[in-house]
Amino acid sequence: MAPRPIRVLVADDHAILRQGLVRLLGSVPGLVVAGEAADGAEALARVLDLDPDVAVLDIVMPGMDGIEAARRIKSSHPRTEIVMLTGYRSEAYLRQAFEAGARGYLLKDCDLDQLAESIRHAAHGDYYVSGTAERDQVHEYVRPLIRRQKPGGIVTPREREIACLLADGYSTKEAAAVLNISVKTAETHRASIMRKLGARNVADIVKYCIRNQLIDL
Repeated sequence: MAPRPIRVLVADDHAILRQGLVRLLGSVPGLVVAGEAADGAEALARVLDLDPDVAVLDIVMPGMDGIEAARRIKSSHPRTEIVMLTGYRSEAYLRQAFEAGARGYLLKDCDLDQLAESIRHAAHGDYYVSGTAERDQVHEYVRPLIRRQKPGGIVTPREREIACLLADGYSTKEAAAVLNISVKTAETHRASIMRKLGARNVADIVKYCIRNQLIDL
């Protein structure tokens, strides 16, 4: 059975760019454009109405900007992941985006393959940003958010994969190698799932996997 397509919402206040993105993303196998919005407030309303997997947001938009829209989307509809697409190469925007709950951050001079890849990463629960140094920075921005997480949050597909590997006896470093992600990324996912499950140790993760039939006994 083919996997379910990733449903995407596109928000940008420039109509010609937004319409171009809608057409381009609609041509990518495995992606379906569920809707579009012209500003942050409309993006929030459309997310609540359409339940997309990923929202691609411009940062600078009139009224409610993309950062505030991302913050409100993650608060009211946490299942939808966020990718920021912006014309601004700014460490301040990068930090604010990930602190608001974004999974990806790309500049508008990226190509379609990069944007599609960032959407796939976000839908899976991974982080995406161009450049190795910037990827390392992301984990510094995300760590304070993880410390504030409370038990009961939505466990992402990637976190479930990490949980299964840990329950099977893999170390975090070994799990990273199996999933072809960096050790820092695996550590971030492990910390997040521990918080979401209220887990004190790996034994609690094993119990979660057994209860949810994620591993065979």
